[in-house]
Amino acid sequence: MANKLIIKNSLEPQQEVIDTAGGKTYTNFQTEQNTGNQGGTYESTFTDAKAIKYVGVVDQQSATALTNGNLAFKGTATTTGVEPSASEVKAFYVKYDSTLGTVANVTVTFDSQPHAVLSVGESVCIPLVSADLAKCKIEASAYQLDTHEATVTVVLIGD
Repeated sequence: MANKLIIKNSLEPQQEVIDTAGGKTYTNFQTEQNTGNQGGTYESTFTDAKAIKYVGVVDQQSATALTNGNLAFKGTATTTGVEPSASEVKAFYVKYDSTLGTVANVTVTFDSQPHAVLSVGESVCIPLVSADLAKCKIEASAYQLDTHEATVTVVLIGD
């Protein structure tokens, strides 16, 4: 029996609309009419004991692989689970949890292509098909020990 990997997504493009009424200007956002809101589900499978979660402070300011709990993190990240095989990653998730001091963003990169630049509270999940673990990378826009730190949660799932 295979384990299910379910990734849900939604796309909600919003147009900025500025209206004037009674001499006052109002700004609001409305759904993009050409595309509307879209969403769906992607389903795959993963192997028992091939899912890992890291929670830690990103201490790298250039894209660094997540092949080990201490490469991209200050010290060693809190780790739960086991990494997927080197070339079998099926999902790569990152959430920028919190910041100490000033860290504008955390960049999520697969291979050499940045996929998302996250602000605090934002997250991204990248569905993959038997991808290389060494190509899953993160970096913080700033890091200074105990002064400027970005805490993230990373999940990697696969076979």
